[in-house]
Amino acid sequence: MASVMRRIVNWARSRSPWMIHYCAACGAIEFPMLATSPLDWERYGYMPVPSPRQADFMAGMGYLTRKTVKLMINLFRQTPNPKYVVAGCNCTATGGLYWDSYATFKRLDDFFTVSGWVPGCMPMPDDWTALLVDLRRQVEGGLKKDVLKDVESYIKSVEEEERKWAKEYYSRSQPPVSYSFKETYPECEENYPDLKLCVTSVGREKLRSVLGELKSKGFQLLLNIDAVDYPKNGVIELYYVVENTGDGSQMAVKTFTPRGDPVVESVHDLYPNALYIEREVYEMMGLVFRGHPDLRKWILDGNWEGPPPLRKDVDTASYVVKTFYKGDRYGR
Repeated sequence: MASVMRRIVNWARSRSPWMIHYCAACGAIEFPMLATSPLDWERYGYMPVPSPRQADFMAGMGYLTRKTVKLMINLFRQTPNPKYVVAGCNCTATGGLYWDSYATFKRLDDFFTVSGWVPGCMPMPDDWTALLVDLRRQVEGGLKKDVLKDVESYIKSVEEEERKWAKEYYSRSQPPVSYSFKETYPECEENYPDLKLCVTSVGREKLRSVLGELKSKGFQLLLNIDAVDYPKNGVIELYYVVENTGDGSQMAVKTFTPRGDPVVESVHDLYPNALYIEREVYEMMGLVFRGHPDLRKWILDGNWEGPPPLRKDVDTASYVVKTFYKGDRYGR
């Protein structure tokens, strides 16, 4: 009698699987077509739900950053048992286009057991249909629930590898400065009349005073702070691009800092949006902005513990191969 009831329950579950899906990026572009009349997944009993509390299975799509994985773990924990996991697109299986990215994990099954995969970049809608039909068949056959693996230990081990790499990186000696630099302000070092752009150069000790002078002349908007790394020359160039909102003309104020002493004065009090731009340059290039009131990670907060990833001598691809693929360039 118990086996008969179990078969009835499995049959009922397989005929009405409700889904919560998490798409980290472009992995779900082809997914909405499942709800249109040619495929109409509701014919199979599938229904998307807005809350994991009502879901029977979770579909993961797109690349897996540290932040997105943590969100998916929370969704899985909030989903009632028995629950299942399916994965779509190449990024959840091998890392896909982002296999060498420092900021992504490479396989969803490093975190959960997975009951079904659909490859592709992006998977076609009929491939998703085939996967969902297969999941229904597995559930009716008595598929055991998927489980969460020891994710805290895994994530902690990866973060520890990143910290170790950062420590090794900062312990290296920097090459001596071999860089030719000439101050040209207020004259243009380079001039592009068609673009209304003038490039000029100042020493980093004069940067604040020059930007303050330009602001008083109408250059009220800071567009960006661009950083260019020159490891062989031992310097990092900085371009502060400001715009005169009256006539649309722009000034790119170039300066530089030695890689061994990457410190410049903050200009957040002159241009308030520099509060966030400087934080991005800090985390991506490792520059310190003296006087910044809240100099900490912004985009990479909780997502990267290693050295500044956009410096040219930071070989993120080799790190990924060693850490995630154990030396095999093409994964598992």
